[in-house]
Amino acid sequence: MTIRTLLLATCVLASGTAMAQPGTGSETPPEAQPPQPPQPPQPPQPPQPPRPRAERAPEAAEPEAVPERPTGFSIGIGVGYRFPTSLQTPNVTSVRFRIANGITFEPTLVFATSSHSMDQGTALTSKATEVGVGALVRFPVVRHRRTDLEILGALDLDNLSQDPDNQNTDDVTSITTTTIRYGIAVGTWITPHLQASLSATNGLISFVKNRQEMGAGSVTVTTDTTIGLTFDPTVALMIHLYH
Repeated sequence: MTIRTLLLATCVLASGTAMAQPGTGSETPPEAQPPQPPQPPQPPQPPQPPRPRAERAPEAAEPEAVPERPTGFSIGIGVGYRFPTSLQTPNVTSVRFRIANGITFEPTLVFATSSHSMDQGTALTSKATEVGVGALVRFPVVRHRRTDLEILGALDLDNLSQDPDNQNTDDVTSITTTTIRYGIAVGTWITPHLQASLSATNGLISFVKNRQEMGAGSVTVTTDTTIGLTFDPTVALMIHLYH
């Protein structure tokens, strides 16, 4: 092999190596990607049903409040003591009519007649007749839980006729009394059907008319009027059962 042939082979090998190395200006372009086939159209999605709203659990019903007093119209019957007296035997009774707003009426009614006969050869009969009507009204002004503070007002009318004998109609005595009272009371409801109360009443106006017949054409009429704002109460303790 000649020197010339050797140099030629060396040049050929050198140029092939230079072509195999990457260069800035002769980069091999990336292989082309094959075209993708067209995608089939997607079917439309069915509409989603609306989600049901979560319902709130019903709140537990609150228990109904137990009334502390009678509701509506009610009637109470009671017994008690009017002081000063002994506690061995109750000495006063009453019936109360209570309406829905708490105002209470405590009426009194008297219609009585009595007679007394004595026979000593001649029968003598004395008679007495009494007619009376009145009412005590209770107005609640302050309520604190089960206790009521009440203002009291009362009006009483009474007429008493006396005939000492039934032989003479000209000796009849008639006494008419009108009184107005006021006071205060405190009542406590033990249950809606049972009440204990303390009442203190005072006289305000008293009018007494006395008509006395002493024979034919002889009539004597006397009147007494008393007006005074005094506080010297008569106290009564009572227990009433209401329906």
